[in-house]
Amino acid sequence: MKFLSLAPREAVGAIVAHTARIGALTLKKGEIVSAEAAERLAAAGLERIVAVRLEEGDVGEDAAAAELARAVAGAGLAVERAFTGRANLFAAQAGVFVPDIAKVDALNA
Repeated sequence: MKFLSLAPREAVGAIVAHTARIGALTLKKGEIVSAEAAERLAAAGLERIVAVRLEEGDVGEDAAAAELARAVAGAGLAVERAFTGRANLFAAQAGVFVPDIAKVDALNA
């Protein structure tokens, strides 16, 4: 994964690393820069945008977050759609959450 500072037209197909706002146009973190958006950014005077290009073997942040969430969600947890590199887990029923500390430590290691 390469983080790059690109002119808008060079960023087509790249993933926005930080939300970019100029005028009425907003490109949110995680969005792929379209040709139309790049033209609008350039026309609005934005000179550079920080974006990411994935390299061979890289996994996008949303795919990684979704995979991790599915791996850690047990019975009683609902996994929401991943966005901006995170997937929220929610209790599917009322109760008390008791984490398996050894598994959390293993995951973090």
